[in-house]
Amino acid sequence: MIARVRELQAQGAEILELTAGEPDFRPPEVAEKAAMEAIQAGKGRYTPASGTMALRQAAANWIESDFGLRYSPREVIVCPGAKIGISQALLALIRSGDEVLIPTPSWTSYPEMVRIAEGVPVMVPCDRNHLPDLEALEAARTSATKAILINSPCNPTGAVWPKDRLKALGEWALAHDLWVISDEIYAHLVYGDNRHDSPMALVPELQQRAVWIGGMSKAYAMTGWRIGFAAAPEALAKTIGGLQSQLASCPNSISQIASLAALQHGGEARQQMRQAFENRCRLVSERLAIMPGLECPAPQGAFYAFPRLQDSILGRRDPATGRQIQSGDDFIEVLLEADQVALMGGTAFGEPTAFRISFAASETVLTDALDRIAGRLQAIQNSGND
Repeated sequence: MIARVRELQAQGAEILELTAGEPDFRPPEVAEKAAMEAIQAGKGRYTPASGTMALRQAAANWIESDFGLRYSPREVIVCPGAKIGISQALLALIRSGDEVLIPTPSWTSYPEMVRIAEGVPVMVPCDRNHLPDLEALEAARTSATKAILINSPCNPTGAVWPKDRLKALGEWALAHDLWVISDEIYAHLVYGDNRHDSPMALVPELQQRAVWIGGMSKAYAMTGWRIGFAAAPEALAKTIGGLQSQLASCPNSISQIASLAALQHGGEARQQMRQAFENRCRLVSERLAIMPGLECPAPQGAFYAFPRLQDSILGRRDPATGRQIQSGDDFIEVLLEADQVALMGGTAFGEPTAFRISFAASETVLTDALDRIAGRLQAIQNSGND
């Protein structure tokens, strides 16, 4: 989809692009200033493989103050992005043939990360509200199950898993000696009366069987700076740090200095961005709720909505393009061709009848795009074909 968008833009098409998985904001000014000063001071050199002790300590303080989890700096690894943190945790924990449960819809990289570690991803459908189904997870568990990889707030659904569901999941994982890898990269982007909870805070004993994942990309709009954090029991943290020393040498030194400044002084900028996303979330939720032919649990966090197409759309033919709509992937192709709106199809996330909308775009762009989506749905529904 991204390649097609770029091709159309090169031909002069004006595309309303709602594919982005990154904030459309700049990082906190203090982070950019710290980076420029570090470059001028010649600080772009190797650091310890697991990151500078100053940043590891700051991250440990942040994790405790914001998530209620106490880690020593030795239990925190600074990674070249949260994605690498997850991959290295899997490499440290998983042996060939081990199974990893993944509630789905889920981020498209998760199963591939498990396969890289020679594990077996087991995709377990969530309920209709995009929340983990404990009965389904238990039914999927086998003697080969080693871990569960979870993500709340969730990409692609925007779901924030409620406290009682997370607590039950944590107790279930602990009872069966499973490792939990908890990807909490969107934790600071939660809206309305919803709140983020870490399962390890709800079930403290789980912290000894878990890896916490976070980072700078989403909360601080520092996607390209590539700084993530993995926090784990000290022995596992040491193993992950050893892997990182062989795979990456160390995280980017300038980005570490910028991240330290953001953690220490960037809270106000982070909150301003969160408020802007909350306003957009409200706009998107209200518009999607009244669109014909869609079912969409209201997003509660991150910056995504994940509507499903209903039977009044599925199987029909779009009058403008002639394409039959059998899936969310078909629908986004129609939107791109007929309405110049770019979205992501649901198949890559594990739900073919859905599609993902990113609201990491201005309210003006969102409003225009939502108008076009509603118009296309109405046109398909009114087409009278099968």
